[in-house]
Amino acid sequence: MTHCQSTDLPIYRLSIPGPQSLISDLLSFIRGRGIRAWLVGGYVRDRLLDRANYDLDLIVPEGGIALARVIANAFGGGFFVLDRERDVARAVLRDEAGQSLAVDVARLRAADLVGDLALRDFTVNAIAVDVSGDWPAGLLDPFDGRGDLARGVIRAVSENTFRDDPLRTLRAVRQAAELGFRIEDATAGLIRRDAALLAGVSAERVRDELWRIVTAPAAWRHLRLLAGLDLLRVVLPETAAMIGVQQTYPHYQDVFDHTRAVLAHAEGLVALLWPAGPYGRPEPVPDDTTLISSAGQWAEVADALAPYAADLRGHLMQELASGHTRRDGLFWAALAHDWGKPATSTTGPDGRIHFYEHEQAGAALAEARAWALRFSADEVAYLRVMVAGHMSPSHLAKEYPPGRRSLYRYFRDVGDAGPDCALLSLADHLAFWAAHPVPEHWPRRLGTFRLILETYFREHAARVAPRPFLDGRQIMAGFGLKPGPQIGRLLEGLREAQAAGEVTTPDQARVWVGEHIG
Repeated sequence: MTHCQSTDLPIYRLSIPGPQSLISDLLSFIRGRGIRAWLVGGYVRDRLLDRANYDLDLIVPEGGIALARVIANAFGGGFFVLDRERDVARAVLRDEAGQSLAVDVARLRAADLVGDLALRDFTVNAIAVDVSGDWPAGLLDPFDGRGDLARGVIRAVSENTFRDDPLRTLRAVRQAAELGFRIEDATAGLIRRDAALLAGVSAERVRDELWRIVTAPAAWRHLRLLAGLDLLRVVLPETAAMIGVQQTYPHYQDVFDHTRAVLAHAEGLVALLWPAGPYGRPEPVPDDTTLISSAGQWAEVADALAPYAADLRGHLMQELASGHTRRDGLFWAALAHDWGKPATSTTGPDGRIHFYEHEQAGAALAEARAWALRFSADEVAYLRVMVAGHMSPSHLAKEYPPGRRSLYRYFRDVGDAGPDCALLSLADHLAFWAAHPVPEHWPRRLGTFRLILETYFREHAARVAPRPFLDGRQIMAGFGLKPGPQIGRLLEGLREAQAAGEVTTPDQARVWVGEHIG
């Protein structure tokens, strides 16, 4: 057993962010009961890195479920058995501010603590703290996890790390993404060796890791890492299929690298909306072909966003399901928007490559993959609409300025995803043209983007979802019609006429209906 005494990282300090008072009370409670216990895993790692963490992992010699139940009862929290056979349970507590704290308690999985740590995934997660004695207790670090923290390295604890749990192959990428670390070369080799085993992991576990990777800062770079580790073809074969699929000028990348560029520019747009958030404007990487739009274009986009920034922040933070927001879904849509291109690629007589109707093909693939990954119904619907509609803003821009009828039909097709589709389309455009001078049509594209936002956030009731001046009963009574599909068509046509400004009063609505019966 090794007690690492490196001074490159701080030993426990009580000023670390998090529900520290509740954690201190919890540890005092455990010590007061004379229970031998160790803190281990992500909480220890993040405390050493000065990162907030709201999950505790405790190990006890025996009675993991029993202790979790005692903790939940003592602190008025929830209690869940996670693995009865392995004696693992969770207590969910809340501090005075309402912040949730998950406390997982498990029985030792080996004869002693070092044996238990040897079964863990990465060295940075195989550091333990004895909390039964005086605080702070010494760190137990048999695999030099603190050294790897100082070096910024993800390193497997053993050669069997990924065979014991193949999901750890994805977790390595996720932790590298979230911590800004690199995966050690030997560990990368083990991941490639065992990548195929990931196919046997439950869809729910894969989904949860992928969600965190796709929505992590600089996801566009980690997508390439997933491919390089042979993981992409297992978990997202639609993305892997884009590698090497060529595109015609002015595209300068294949479909896979273009997708990464769109992800990068989507992150840049989100960073403009949340300048103090975790995302930043992307920067070129020396060994990456991806180019980033000019500072001047970013400034123009920032000006276009400014009047609607608060509205967009509120809109994008709406929850789709399970704590996942529209902002998260935007990144998934950027990832999936061109999934239909490999299957629709054709070469014309002039040698140019075309991808006719790739939006619809991609929407079907996105829907199927989202269901396979056990996304919620709302998340599936959002992703399908986004992929199917990602070209619509560019079509609107061709008739700049788009008329009221065209804008209404855009929102009719994409619904509440209208602003989201506009952001995705803008990211696509920026990525597409980053290698070239700013095109002449750029003002039209940016103007259309503004009009979409203006219509949605400022004129929603009149131009996006107008309430018809006449309802179905009034139409049937006034024109002697029976219930049926015709009534629905008349109501939809009336909505469109109102949104277009052609019908502005109930009397005009009656005239319009009379002219369109047949």
